[in-house]
Parts: sequence; structure tokens; C-alpha cells
Amino acid sequence: MRKTLAVLMALVMVLAIATVAAAEEAPFTFHNGVQFGMNMDQIQAVETGRYEYDNEHTHGPVDFAELEYEHTKVDGIRAEVKYLFVGNGLVAIRVNYETRDISYKQLKDNLTAKYGPAGAVDKALLANGIYAVDDDGRLERQSEAIVAGNVMIVLELDEDDIDVTYVDLTAAYVK
Repeated sequence: MRKTLAVLMALVMVLAIATVAAAEEAPFTFHNGVQFGMNMDQIQAVETGRYEYDNEHTHGPVDFAELEYEHTKVDGIRAEVKYLFVGNGLVAIRVNYETRDISYKQLKDNLTAKYGPAGAVDKALLANGIYAVDDDGRLERQSEAIVAGNVMIVLELDEDDIDVTYVDLTAAYVK
């Protein structure tokens, strides 16, 4: 009886560890199935609407290639979405919502319900990823972040809009 119980406990522990490991390894997925590391062609294949291609020059150590979709919806809310690439791999996503469409509190509540609690932006963890948030590397006065696995989600409220930037913390340029 004790041996059976010991074997069952060991199996439960192995399954629990495997489940946690699988959950941690699940890649972050943005709307339309977009994931970090995708290339521009893959983004264009899943994103709808017209886009503009541009280079975003930062005051930091990295410049980004950028696909910008001005008239799109994210979770049913009108938004402008910029996909930022280093090399041809997606490393950050910046979403701009107008405050007439959603409030900062509503958006924060939606994101914290999905990804976890928000707190102060950990600039050391974000490192060079701060230039994906802002090309000058400066945050708005009202800014918060959610860390969900290997992704930092930075929320910023300025006068006219709310910016939400998803940064892949594993991307080489971050460190």
C-alpha cells in the first residue's frame, strides 16, 4: 500500500512539473496569432488592412524596421498597431488606443485580468527594450507594466491616447 501511494505521489509530482513547464514554454500570442520572432511576411499574411513600412530611428543602440497598421481593431477596439523588428524578427508590438474608445482603467483592467497585476516599470529588466516603448527612451508620467513570462507589457497614458507596448524580453537587443 505504501509503495503504491509513493508511486502515485511521484507520478502526480512529475505531471505537475511537466504541466508547469509546458505552461511556461507556451509562446506569447498577440491578436490574429502574431508571435514574437515572426518575420514581416508572416505578419502581413495574418494581419488585415493596409500597412506602411518605415524605419524607426531611436536615440538608443538599436533602430527598428516597422510595419504600421493605422486602422485596425485589437480585441474589438480601434487601434493603430506597430510591429517592430530587429533583423527580420518581431521583437515588440506597440498599440495606440484613443481615449475616446477606451479608458486607461478599462484597458488596464482588461490586461491585468489576462496577464496579471500591473506595477512600476522595471527599467533594469526592460533595459534597451525601453526604446521600443519610446524612441527617446522616456516613459510618460503615468506608466505601469505587467510582466507575463518573457514579455513586458508597458501601459502609458498621455494627453490624447493610451500606448501599450509588448516587449519580448528574450530578444537579443534588449540586453
